[in-house]
Amino acid sequence: MNLRHFPLLTLVLPMAAACLPVHAIDSIPLDQLQPGLWKVERKIEKLDLNPVEYETRNTEYCASPRKEISRVLSITNLLCKTEDSKVGDNRYKVHATCRLPGIRGENTTVITIVSPTEYTAEVDTIGTKFGEKQHRKEVIRAVRAGDCQS
Repeated sequence: MNLRHFPLLTLVLPMAAACLPVHAIDSIPLDQLQPGLWKVERKIEKLDLNPVEYETRNTEYCASPRKEISRVLSITNLLCKTEDSKVGDNRYKVHATCRLPGIRGENTTVITIVSPTEYTAEVDTIGTKFGEKQHRKEVIRAVRAGDCQS
């Protein structure tokens, strides 16, 4: 999986201002999500641009969501200070703050585990990259589409 497959990482490497480090992952019951073929739709708003730009990306991956999310997000554990909390029966919020040379930002992500075969996320990332403001909002919907083909 590359970073396009997991929507919460839009700015992790280019901006290093996003999301969930491994310890935050541990507090979210991602094991509830079934392994298999997952289709992900990301609706992105680039609010720092004038006019605002909108983009939709569709990707898929074949694996356990917990495994894939944890693998990609492990680098963030080294880069950001995070706070996580449960905000409902199936909703989890993570706030991350990164302060790196040339790159500063904050990210708030709310993940909702809808069912064992669906999760959603709302992501708000704001910061600066080498002095240029960046502000992104995303709405993500991931649905298990079936078993993986061998």
